[in-house]
Amino acid sequence: MNILQKRTQLIQSHTYQQIEYSQYDYKILQDIPVKREQGKRRREYNDIIIMGDTETSKKYNDGRIYDNHVCAWSISMRSHGHNLATLYGRKPSEMVDCINRIREALQGEYTFIYFHNLAYDWVFLRKFYIKEWGPPDQQLNVKSHYPINIVFDNGLIFRDSLILAQVKLEKWAADYNVEHQKAVGKWDYDKIRNQDTPLTPDEILYVCNDTLAGVECIEALMLELNKKIFSIPYTATGIPRDITRKIGKKHHAHDRFKGMCLSWEYLLRCEQAYHGGYVHANRHYLSRVLDEETDGLIQCYDFASSYPFIMLCFPMPMEKFTPLDKNYGSSEIIAASDKYAFIFKLILINPRLKSDDIVMPVLQYYKCTRILNPIIDNGRVLKADYLEIEITEIDLKLILQEYDFDQHICTDIIYAKKGLLPKWYRDYVWECFGYKTTLKGGDPVKYALSKGKINSLYGMCVQHPVKPTIEENYKTGEYEEVKGQDLEGEYNKYCKRFTTILPYQWGVYVTAYAQENLFKLGACVDTWIYSDTDSCYGIGWDEKKVQEYNNNCIEMLKKAGYNGIEHNGRMYYPGVAEHETGKDDYTEFVTLGAKRYCGRNAETGKLKITVAGVPKKNGALCLKDDIRNFKKGMIFPGTITGKKTHTYLYKEEIYIDPAGNETGDSIDLSPCDYLLNAENDIKLEDILHEQITMQVYDEE
Repeated sequence: MNILQKRTQLIQSHTYQQIEYSQYDYKILQDIPVKREQGKRRREYNDIIIMGDTETSKKYNDGRIYDNHVCAWSISMRSHGHNLATLYGRKPSEMVDCINRIREALQGEYTFIYFHNLAYDWVFLRKFYIKEWGPPDQQLNVKSHYPINIVFDNGLIFRDSLILAQVKLEKWAADYNVEHQKAVGKWDYDKIRNQDTPLTPDEILYVCNDTLAGVECIEALMLELNKKIFSIPYTATGIPRDITRKIGKKHHAHDRFKGMCLSWEYLLRCEQAYHGGYVHANRHYLSRVLDEETDGLIQCYDFASSYPFIMLCFPMPMEKFTPLDKNYGSSEIIAASDKYAFIFKLILINPRLKSDDIVMPVLQYYKCTRILNPIIDNGRVLKADYLEIEITEIDLKLILQEYDFDQHICTDIIYAKKGLLPKWYRDYVWECFGYKTTLKGGDPVKYALSKGKINSLYGMCVQHPVKPTIEENYKTGEYEEVKGQDLEGEYNKYCKRFTTILPYQWGVYVTAYAQENLFKLGACVDTWIYSDTDSCYGIGWDEKKVQEYNNNCIEMLKKAGYNGIEHNGRMYYPGVAEHETGKDDYTEFVTLGAKRYCGRNAETGKLKITVAGVPKKNGALCLKDDIRNFKKGMIFPGTITGKKTHTYLYKEEIYIDPAGNETGDSIDLSPCDYLLNAENDIKLEDILHEQITMQVYDEE
C-alpha cells in the first residue's frame, strides 16, 4: 500500500462532523494528499474540496438602506468521496481564523475555496481578508462587481462555483442528485439576527447544508470530467472548450484556425455584423389580449437545438476574409452566396417596409452605424431617410425581402469561401446532441453536463477573444477598466496560441442562419404574433408547411452525414420545429413588446409570463389570474416576485456596530418593484446581449 492509499484510508476513517469551528481538530487535515500540477509550473495543491458561504442580516427592518452584516458562516470540506466536516461560526474575523487554521494544517502550497456566488460573499468579507493577508495578488473579474477567481500570496485561491454551475445551488444539488440538498425553508430571511443571536437547529442545518451540498456537487463534476481540483474550468463554457481543444489538437485545428484567422480590423467588423437572436412582437397586436374564442388558438413552435443544427449542416466561412477588388451589387452577392461568405457595409437611401403586413422588421436600429430620421418599432426600423449597417449575405436576403429603397450601395466588401465546419467538430456537436437526447431521465450528472455542453458549443465561438481588464480598487470597492490596454496586441497573441481553434465568424454566421430559419418558420403561420430567438407564437399554423420545413431539415442532416437519434421508440432531430399539443397552446395571449408577453397555457389553465427582469413563477402570481392585468403601468411588487435591487455599501474601515456586530462592506438587497411600461422602454441592445451572456440564475 503506497502513501496515497494510506492517506485515503485515513481520510475515509474520520467521522463527518458538523461543529463550531473552534472545536474542530485541524490535525485531521494533515492526512490530505498533495497533488502536483502538470506542466512547467508543477505547483502543489491540496487535494481537498472546500466551499465557504455566509448568511447576512439587515440591522433594521424598516425598509431603509443600512450597512448589513454577516450573522453566520460555514465551511465544508470533502476529500476522496468522504465529507470531513462542516465548520461554522458567526463573525467574519472567525471565518478568517478558520481559513488560517485549515491552511496551516494542510501540507500543500495552494488551497482552493469555492463560494457559490463569490461576488456576494466577497463584498462582505473583503476587508477582513485584506486586513489579515493583504490585497490579492491576482483577481479575474468578468465584469464590474463580479470576480470569479481571487488569488492571495499565501496560496489561497477563491473560486466562484455559480458561474461554473450556471444555476442556483438548490437546482445544482437537485440536478446532480447529491446526498445533501439545500435546506429550503429553514431560514427566515426577514428575521433580524446579530452575531450573538442564538441559532435554532433548523437554522444551523440551513447554514451547513449549503456548503455541504456544494462540495458534493463539485466532486460529482470533477469525477464526471476526470479533473483534479486545480484543473476544473473557471466557467461552464470552459468544460466543452477543454474537450473541444483536446479533440481539435488531434486534428491540427490550430493550423486550420490560422488559415482563417481574422485580422483585428475584420474582427471588429464581424462584431458589428453579429446580431444575436431575433426577439420581436407584432406591432399590430401590441397590448391586445387575444382569446381563443374570438381570435383562435395561439400556438408556439420551437426549434429543437437550433444552433447545433446549423453548425452541423450549414456552410460557414472557411478561409481568411479578403477584400473584394471589384464592385458587387446586392444581386451579385446573393448569386454568389452559396459558395462565398460576405461581410460588408450596406447603405440604404430612403428604406421603408414594402408593406404594413410585414410585422417582423429585420433591420436593427442599434446596429446601424449611421441612421437619419428613423421610425422605430421596438428597436426595429420601419423606415428612415438614410442608414448604414454592417451585415452578412444571409441578412441581405431578408432585408431585400422586406424593404424597398430608392438606392443602395454594398461597400467595403470582404469575402471568404464557404464550407461545412470541420468533420471532427461537427461529430462532437452530434455527440453532445446524442447525449442530451439519450441521457434524459438517466444519470443526473451526465445529463446536466450534456445540456450545458450543447448549449455552450455556439457560445464558445462568440465570446470576445480579448476583453478589457477590469480591476477592483481595494480601498473604494469600485471597479474600473484599466486604461491604455493594447487590445489589438492581446488579440494577436490570442491568435498565436495553439489552444485557439474556433473562429469568431462561425458564431456570427450561426445567428445569421438561425434568424433566416426563424423567418422560414414564421412563414408557416397566418398571424405571426411573437418571436423569441428559436420560437414562434402565432394563430393559424399550416401544419403541412411546418412538416415540409422539418423534412427539409432532416434531409439536410442526412446529406451532412447524420440520421437522427432513436430513443425510447422515437426519432429525435436537431433543427426541426416542434409543438406539443396543450403544453405549447395558449387560450389567451398578450404581448407588450420584446421579452414582455403573457399567455394562459391550454394544458394547465395557468398564466405564464416572460418579462425581462421579473422572475417567472412569482411574477405570474401578481396578475391574479387575469391576463388583462398584464398591461402598461402594471407594477410587479418586489415583495411578491422576489426581485431585489443591489446597493453596494463601502466603508473606510471595519467597525463594531451598537449591537456588537463586526461590520465591513456590505450589499443591501431590497425588494424592487418593476413597472411594466411601453414596448419601446426596453433597450433591444440589452435583450440581444443576453443571448451571448451566460445566464447566472435560473429564473424558475
